[in-house]
Amino acid sequence: MPYTLSRRTLTLAALTVLPLLVYLGLGAYALWMNGMFAWTFWILPVFWILTWVIAMVWVPEQSGSITSQIASPQFTDRDTTAAAIVRKYQDQVNSLPPEKLTDPQFYLQQAMLLSRDLAAHYHPKSGDPIEALTVPEVLAAARLAIDDMEQWILESVPGSRIFTIRQLKWLQHAPKWVKRIQDTTWAASVLVNPANVMKYFTSKLTISPITQELQTEFLAAVYLRFIRQTGFYLIEMNSGRLRGGAELYRKTFGTAEQQAFTPNATQDSTLKPESLTVAVIGQVKAGKSSLINALIGKQVAKSDVLPETRNVTRYQLPVPDTDVTLTLLDTPGYADAGATREQIREAKRALRESDMLILVMAANSPARDTDRQVMNELQDWYRRHPELKKPPILICLTHIDLLSPMMEWEPPYDWRSPTRPKEHSIHNAVDHVQELFKDVTNDVIPVCSDVERERTAHILEDLLPALLKSLTEGQMAAVLRMFHRNLDRDRMRIFFSQLQKSGKMLLQTWVDERILKTFNKK
Repeated sequence: MPYTLSRRTLTLAALTVLPLLVYLGLGAYALWMNGMFAWTFWILPVFWILTWVIAMVWVPEQSGSITSQIASPQFTDRDTTAAAIVRKYQDQVNSLPPEKLTDPQFYLQQAMLLSRDLAAHYHPKSGDPIEALTVPEVLAAARLAIDDMEQWILESVPGSRIFTIRQLKWLQHAPKWVKRIQDTTWAASVLVNPANVMKYFTSKLTISPITQELQTEFLAAVYLRFIRQTGFYLIEMNSGRLRGGAELYRKTFGTAEQQAFTPNATQDSTLKPESLTVAVIGQVKAGKSSLINALIGKQVAKSDVLPETRNVTRYQLPVPDTDVTLTLLDTPGYADAGATREQIREAKRALRESDMLILVMAANSPARDTDRQVMNELQDWYRRHPELKKPPILICLTHIDLLSPMMEWEPPYDWRSPTRPKEHSIHNAVDHVQELFKDVTNDVIPVCSDVERERTAHILEDLLPALLKSLTEGQMAAVLRMFHRNLDRDRMRIFFSQLQKSGKMLLQTWVDERILKTFNKK
């Protein structure tokens, strides 16, 4: 959600304005003429005291609770770290005086400092991080940020179409000129009715500090919004997602409102894939093919005690109640025995180019070193390609029927809150794997996928819902991969097209400025 004023602020503001509205409704002149002034004398001091009491009891929220971390579906790990830098600038709001919050030069200065810090984060080895960016990236970031800020000000800031910058700067002096008007008004009212002295002192003790606090918080709302918008587009600029320009970016990922402020929303993207690739990986005899058979519901993938999958094989799994189809990749088992180096390379290439991963492990096997090595290699690869988003990884523990006691088989098993011996065994196996691979995923699902012996458990109940839960994240990983692939495609063709257009433009300019002007003079 975008930054909004807190309920406390809105309540205090309403209580401050409410008595004024009451007076306007009754009519000061009618009150005086009808002799009702004595009956309404209590309204202002009572509401002021009530406002002051609520302000004292209702402790204001800290900046950490009224601003949220910038997040977006396409953010990679590097982008998430950069968002923490933006958060530091937002956290400064509590220490900023009103005169800074109304100074346009201060906003420009903050934008430049934030730009420098984020550029250094993305390009730490560059002497001048700004020089590592392309001109279209910088122009697109400026255009997107200005467009969105302009739209917000036009729609949400009262008087934005009326007040000038000079008039808005008067806000920083609001306590001074407001105080003069109030003092003059109070002096006149006391002359008319000496009893207003009590109202005057009540106002000074209660409503004056509250008014100043509300003014500061309204200004803080603008500052927080500005830093969030600017920081978001600076992240997008440094990430490389603006290399194709603002139009392609918006066409692919939507607007900042859809991304930075509703991070769980699905983007309306032309690159949104209707088919997601799910690599099913694991060691030899871990049960990958059997798991695919159980997911699809029939015997389609070969499985045996000997490794049968020599190449990556594709199977289609339509997702219920959606237009998405999962393409399951049955990959060769990565182990020293049973698979060649080429098959291992093919399996690793498949998992790097997939949108989601299912890491299959046999629950009854303690061998995890090879799985750990493959996950480390995958993480290293994504560290070398920080512009891409790591696919969601789901660990699937198969062969739970072989856990002790082996003779017991009465599914389903409540392995999350175990009571039976088998449930305790499954629970312990899941806990062990979660501890070993907590840096990879916490989503570990135990299943039995023995379709041949009609022993299947926790496939539809647990595994498929876990896949659906990661669907949006997998789609964004696919969108980013496709987006960067399209940006890098046909570089030379685009270059020569640009060269041709620039040549035509220069020729036309020369003709207009030299030939036509000379001809017109004659």
